[in-house]
Amino acid sequence: MRKAFTVLTLCVLTAGCWQSKGSLYGNAPAADPLRTGNVSSISPDNPKDVSRAVITRGQGGAYRLTNADKGTSDFGDAYVVRFFTLAGLPNGSLVFEAVADDKCEPGKDCNRMTAASERYYGLMRLTRTGAEVTSPDCDKTSAAARLPGVTAGDYGTCTFTSRASLEAALKAQATQPWKANLTYRYE
Repeated sequence: MRKAFTVLTLCVLTAGCWQSKGSLYGNAPAADPLRTGNVSSISPDNPKDVSRAVITRGQGGAYRLTNADKGTSDFGDAYVVRFFTLAGLPNGSLVFEAVADDKCEPGKDCNRMTAASERYYGLMRLTRTGAEVTSPDCDKTSAAARLPGVTAGDYGTCTFTSRASLEAALKAQATQPWKANLTYRYE
């Protein structure tokens, strides 16, 4: 199954993921950095693997990123993504929170979004042609894994139970050299 357009793929590509059970941002006001329309996504690690998606506006300042690659098993599946400003991040950088909200068809495994669904976090920065996303690694020996309210799991995942710990980790990540895991370009 090819889901290069999704944020979840970032977790697989980087062998790590920052996540939470349910939202750490709740009803916090979301930023509005993107325009709607068709986008292509490319992983710098595999530039020949291009995926297509459609960005639409959702409720509460959220965006919906829907797979537009016809003929793939995940065609029509989506992520709901919200962006947040965070003091201390470089200019043009935002926090993202993403959650799967797949189309549900009879007989198909489905990740319908709920209040308790896993959320995925990382950093996004705007470019002239779209945006770049970085999803931080998180192994058991990382600084993020040692923060209060963080549980380091298998496969480089860290589960955050505290927004304060997540934001401390994101600020620390923002001081590191930027490594784009996925680049989105408007079509």
